[in-house]
Amino acid sequence: MSKKPTNISNENQNYDESNLDTVKKCGFSDKVCTSSNSDSFLIKQKEHKWFEMLKNWDPFMTSNFSKVRGCCSRGIPHSVRAAAWQALSGSANLQKKNPGMFKDLLQKESECMVCIDKDLARAYRISDLFAEKNGLGQTELRNVLKAYSIYNPKVGYFNFGMTCIAGILLMLMPAEQAFWCLVSIMNKYLPGYFSAGLLAVQLDGRVMESLVHDIDPKISAFLKKNDVQATFYAIEWFLCAYTRTLPWETVLRIWDMFLCEGVKVLIKTGVTLILLAFSDKKVRDACDSFDKALKYLKYKLPEHLLEEDFFMNELLGLHISEEQFKETHLAQLAKLKENFS
Repeated sequence: MSKKPTNISNENQNYDESNLDTVKKCGFSDKVCTSSNSDSFLIKQKEHKWFEMLKNWDPFMTSNFSKVRGCCSRGIPHSVRAAAWQALSGSANLQKKNPGMFKDLLQKESECMVCIDKDLARAYRISDLFAEKNGLGQTELRNVLKAYSIYNPKVGYFNFGMTCIAGILLMLMPAEQAFWCLVSIMNKYLPGYFSAGLLAVQLDGRVMESLVHDIDPKISAFLKKNDVQATFYAIEWFLCAYTRTLPWETVLRIWDMFLCEGVKVLIKTGVTLILLAFSDKKVRDACDSFDKALKYLKYKLPEHLLEEDFFMNELLGLHISEEQFKETHLAQLAKLKENFS
């Protein structure tokens, strides 16, 4: 990711209208932090709209979900993003129902600390905020991961993907809120992702490949010809939820949609990346081997293709119906079961 917030953890914020008058400057890109008067007016309009939705969250979600989804797809204002993510994921309610649990979990011992501490040394890859050994960033990241490993011993601590997900949450909210948001994401959005065999990840990779074939058979044939299978690139995409793949501003927009609509957003994001990477025949001709094609897809995509406005325009323009998702998922699930029967 590119630019990140400079704050790891702040005091709990009360999202009343006085807080929404100002967009906090947290290290976001210049276009977010220094807006024109017209942009500022639009931002305040969006903030007010979100403030009203958050005050009446349950009615909005039950009777006007399409409006919530539309607001998420257009991007959540930074000043309310943490509160919105907690509302969308349901983590705010979990935290209310379990007061003090996070602190209690930190008083216990975890069998996963060796693995957690090993990955903390690589946390600088998420953000410089986690680069200092035993600094505030690493300490809070360690606490969130430790608490989760005790809270859900069946998963414990699985791999660096969990560090990436916890990391992005900590860049927007305090540790206790980040913990409960992680709990919600693992339970509600990514069940089975962090388990032996990565079967859920493999399944979603197959769904993504199938959708690419339906949308652009030429690109699908190109990938098959060079033996570029989803397992070679999509595991990191999905497990890290694109935190190590796309620029920060783009990641935030994808997460706005992901926490509203679910894992299909991660799949659509992968489809979009593949289509953008290989839609040009000249690129396909130049990537005439497994190594060249994979390296281009994972590391060498032109930056302008991944920039927030351009990428989100492409993603939102990718129309895949709920029925197509469902049919593709069921078909690929059946094939996966055959392979393991």
